[in-house]
Amino acid sequence: MNEILKIPELPIIEIIDDLVQVYKEYMVVCAALKLDLFSWLAENGPASPEKIAAGTGVKPEYMTSLLGMLYYLDMVRKAGDEFSISPAAQMNFVKTSPFYQGDYIINLPNDDSPWKDIDVYLTKPEEKKAFDNISMGSARAQANYALRGTIQNVTNILKTWEGFSDARTFLEINGGHGLYAIAACQNNPEMTATVLCGTIDTAIAREYISRFKMDNRITAVSGDMMTYSGPQSDIILIAHSLYSQEDNMDELMKNVASSLSPGGLFLSNHWFTAPPVGTGMQGLYELELALHTRYHQLADKKKFEDICEKNALMIQKTGVIRSPYGEATIHMAEKKRA
Repeated sequence: MNEILKIPELPIIEIIDDLVQVYKEYMVVCAALKLDLFSWLAENGPASPEKIAAGTGVKPEYMTSLLGMLYYLDMVRKAGDEFSISPAAQMNFVKTSPFYQGDYIINLPNDDSPWKDIDVYLTKPEEKKAFDNISMGSARAQANYALRGTIQNVTNILKTWEGFSDARTFLEINGGHGLYAIAACQNNPEMTATVLCGTIDTAIAREYISRFKMDNRITAVSGDMMTYSGPQSDIILIAHSLYSQEDNMDELMKNVASSLSPGGLFLSNHWFTAPPVGTGMQGLYELELALHTRYHQLADKKKFEDICEKNALMIQKTGVIRSPYGEATIHMAEKKRA
């Protein structure tokens, strides 16, 4: 039987202490984001710890050490006795910034994040249908992440369609955030758009629509493509929303076709089944990729293309774009004219 006094003192255990340190730092940054400390600094800094405490509601006795930790992480800068926001935090942690990533960070431990109950995903994945947007928090997190390149890449491809400048109506399906519609309208001043939000609260899309000053051109509505009965659109875009619809794909594409103007463009951006990649040596990235692809792959690209063409959506161009989870496939199809 082990005796406690024979266990050697271990004041420092790097493998434990480093892990706990990172977790604590993450939780403190989450708290700062929830308190909107970075936005306050952007509006009012540079300021003393006392002034920042009064402005954010943090108790003065904690403020100096909190700022010290954020300084260590290069989220604030110090000059004399005053602190100001760093350029990186100004870009990524201030809510009014178009590059805001705070929701992506805050949502990681939330109930509908796979990281909340990763043990279940690892051992009983059949109990999980997916980890798509469910809550407003996860929808905001997805929007933050999409602005890191996905929206830009897809929109640049969309602009290559020869009919883009003449298009007047745009329908974004089940994105929840409206960023594709916003980007499209920014690049075509004559275009108006509808964002079909699925089961996600339309408040998310409306927030982004207002932030980018598109209230008079873009409308967010509830519902999905199976129930949509609005007017025909010149462009319909669906990105990463078909994974749960494989059994209904034919009917769904029929509805897409009926909602698309003759000669209009249908653009799809999805992952398709591909051979496993990686050696296991990239650890966390490959684990996340494996979890993600279980729920986010369409099984058969040829079948998808056949269904499109069966419903008068004639494939004009295909290609791939880089994404955090491997290459995604872009399909550009035009609706056959009568």
